[in-house]
Amino acid sequence: MAVPTIGNVTYNNQNPNGTSITISGHSQNSGSDRLLVVTVTAMNTANITSMTFGGVGLTKIHGTNRNGIGQRMEMWYLSNPNSGSGNIVINYNPGQFNPIGFCARSFTNSGGIGNFILNGASGTPRNANITVSDDSLIMMTSCAYNVIPSTNGQQIPTGTNRTFTAQNTYRQVANGAISQSSGHSAGSIPLRAVATSGSISLDAVEILGISSSPTTDDADFFMILE
Repeated sequence: MAVPTIGNVTYNNQNPNGTSITISGHSQNSGSDRLLVVTVTAMNTANITSMTFGGVGLTKIHGTNRNGIGQRMEMWYLSNPNSGSGNIVINYNPGQFNPIGFCARSFTNSGGIGNFILNGASGTPRNANITVSDDSLIMMTSCAYNVIPSTNGQQIPTGTNRTFTAQNTYRQVANGAISQSSGHSAGSIPLRAVATSGSISLDAVEILGISSSPTTDDADFFMILE
């Protein structure tokens, strides 16, 4: 396998007015086996009906209501998006007037989406495991009532702190945490999300590497007869 290459990222936090928001100018890296992954956190009254990048529709990985913290959290992806700059449009119904937090991250050299986990809000720290293949990356997001500290709020794997962007959707959101560029070995990877107090959720998705081309030897094609 080959580890995916981490590309450009766009963060946004908007107060919408109506039934869609447009995030202008996300830049998809050029290269082979491109992938775009988008995470969205909004009030749980929001029903996200579709999402596009450059006019091309994304596919939903998951969408779930976190009723305990009143938020809806979703992940979407697009395989082989066009490279270059484009707008991301998020459509929802009914209309929303509450803040929406958003993160779009691009990859190249990716085999697409692997496993994902959904863990609703529970007391801090929130621990979970995700099973991954060799050379995969992990992308993680969390939501809490209280502050998610930048020092240790997102740990991939547990004990290793990752950077993220803090957003406010009337809740505290940790968006865009990503594992090391060297990738993980196959197996169960422990994750941890931390808030200063109270409950915190933990969602994560596996970004697959791509299979290496098999090597062959000339001897594979010959039989020696005696």
